[in-house]
Amino acid sequence: MQPFTSLGHFNLKATDLQASIDFYAKLGFPEFLRLTQADGRTWIVYLRITDELYIELLPGGTGRAGDQQAAGLNHLCLTTPDIEATAAHLAKVGVPLVSPLDPAKRGVDGNRGMWVVDPDGNRIEIMEMAPSCDQYEAIKAFHATGKATTLKRPI
Repeated sequence: MQPFTSLGHFNLKATDLQASIDFYAKLGFPEFLRLTQADGRTWIVYLRITDELYIELLPGGTGRAGDQQAAGLNHLCLTTPDIEATAAHLAKVGVPLVSPLDPAKRGVDGNRGMWVVDPDGNRIEIMEMAPSCDQYEAIKAFHATGKATTLKRPI
């Protein structure tokens, strides 16, 4: 038996809680629960990705995230079935791309992607998975053999 079924949530500490709530709402993740302390101060805000996957935002963060060399979480990846429509949506709601979408470019894994950052500098990759991308092909092989796939790719 596999002990876990899914990722439940990830937690981000925000320097400006409302700015983070507004940013993630623009990405399509609305607030659905707010927990407060006895004195009424916000303790945790939950944003819905799916009914079983949430973003937990905590107020009171200091400093800036986004150091690509630091140990720990490097970035979050959101998938989309239509990257052009998602790029248009982001432009419409005022979320700038840090790495522009190149319609002709695919990553070494066969997927298309672009990047944004949240108000605290957390990097977010937005990816359109190709039907025959490395990840999907490796999952097929894993189901068939129970073994990991190793691929050499130029980076």
